[in-house]
Amino acid sequence: MVMADSLEAALEAAIRRFDGTSPVTPQVHHHFGYAGDAAGAHQRLRMQLVLEVVAEEGGRIADALDVACAVEILHNSTLVHDAVDDGAGSSFGLAHGINAGDALCAMAYLQLLEGPPRRSPEQTVLMTRALQEANFALCAGQAQEIAFGRDGSVEPDAYVAMIGGKAALFAVACELGALVAGAPPERTQAYARLGRTSGMAFQIESHVHGDPRSRTWALPALATLATARAYLSAGDALASAAGIDASGRVRAFFARVLRPAA
Repeated sequence: MVMADSLEAALEAAIRRFDGTSPVTPQVHHHFGYAGDAAGAHQRLRMQLVLEVVAEEGGRIADALDVACAVEILHNSTLVHDAVDDGAGSSFGLAHGINAGDALCAMAYLQLLEGPPRRSPEQTVLMTRALQEANFALCAGQAQEIAFGRDGSVEPDAYVAMIGGKAALFAVACELGALVAGAPPERTQAYARLGRTSGMAFQIESHVHGDPRSRTWALPALATLATARAYLSAGDALASAAGIDASGRVRAFFARVLRPAA
C-alpha cells in the first residue's frame, strides 16, 4: 500500500497544479499547511479507502492516485465550509471561506477530468458522475443537519438520512476504487453500498465521541456505539452476500478506524 508521505506528496502536487495569483491560492495552501503552517498529521481516510478497494480488486495503485486525490480534495472543500459555518474560518472571513471551499470543489472535478490519457472518456464520465452524485448527497445530509439546529428536534428517520448523506464520500471512495480496477457495474455498486454502510458507522461514532458543545442539537437515542457496530456488521453481511472484499481488507480498514472506539 502507498505510504502516508507518498499520499501527501501526490495530494500536494494535485493542489499546486491549480496555483494562481488570486487570493484563493494562499487560502488553499493555508488550509493544507503548504504556506509554512504546521500541517500536522492527517489520516486521509477517504483517499486511503480508494486505494484499498483498488488493491482488493487487483488494480494498479498508480492508476488511482489522481482519483484518490479528487475525493480527498472534495472532502476538504467541506471542511473549509464547515469552518466558516462553525465560526472558525476567521483567517479567511465568511466570503473568502465560502469561495475557497467552492474552489476546492471545482479542483476536485478538474482533477478527475484531467486524469491520465490511458483512462477512457467513458470511464472518466462515470467517475465524474459518481463524484457529483456523492457531492449532492453530502449537501443533502449537511442541509438536514443544519435543519436539526434550526428545529431543535431530531427524528430517528431524519438522523439516519443525514448520516447516510454524510457518508457519501466513503461510498464514492469505494465506488471509484472499483471503477479504477475495472470492476463490473454490479460489483462497483456493491462496494459503494459497503462504503456507505461503514461510513454511517463512522458518522455515528464521531457523534458519540465528539464534543456535544459542537452541536446545537441533541443526539437521538439510536445514536449509540451499539448502532455503529450494527452498521459494521451489516457491512460484513453485505460484502459476503455480494462476493466483494474477499480478503476483507476494506472491512479491515474500517475496523482499524472504528472498532477500537466502537
